[in-house]
Amino acid sequence: MYPPSYHLENDLNKLLPLIRQFPFATVISVHNGEIEVTQAPLMLEQLDGDLYLYGHLAGNNPHGEHLNDNKVTVIFHGPNSYISPNDYATKQLPTWNSLSVHIKGHCQTSKEPDELYRILELMAEQFEQDSPSDKPNFTIQRAEEKTARLIHHITGFKIQVNEIIGRYKLSKDKTEEDIKLAGDKLKNSAKNGADEFINQLLK
Repeated sequence: MYPPSYHLENDLNKLLPLIRQFPFATVISVHNGEIEVTQAPLMLEQLDGDLYLYGHLAGNNPHGEHLNDNKVTVIFHGPNSYISPNDYATKQLPTWNSLSVHIKGHCQTSKEPDELYRILELMAEQFEQDSPSDKPNFTIQRAEEKTARLIHHITGFKIQVNEIIGRYKLSKDKTEEDIKLAGDKLKNSAKNGADEFINQLLK
């Protein structure tokens, strides 16, 4: 079996928090035998026991034309890190630990202004709550001129989730001590490195 069962997670209580904390996802579909990939922030909604993902693309992104009534795979990427044998208490080989949620679903697109406004409003509401600033939360104003102009240049989409599983590679096949040590390395790696890299890009 691949991946091994100890690298899989199907508890929604452990999957949905990753989707919410790391909403910038990879959306993958196939059109005429060609794989198409777009990255976009997605908002999760639970309705009557079903899960849906909402997002939007630039209107001139050709992927939007091919998403409608199509099967998609969506990957949410959490923290990942190289784990050195030196990070363990026992003798081990190098590995790479990571957290991701893989989703398969069915996508429908829309260019109807009311549906597009609803998607933007849902996304702004969630993301403003999850990344608060010292100012009041931003809300979508339908009457605002720039928003009203933008609405005609995007493609909204809704994905009904048919399958969801976590690929949580956390050294669960090791001893309790090694699991904790690998987890500490993953947590520390998630905190380091981004500042310097981003500063270099902004120069």
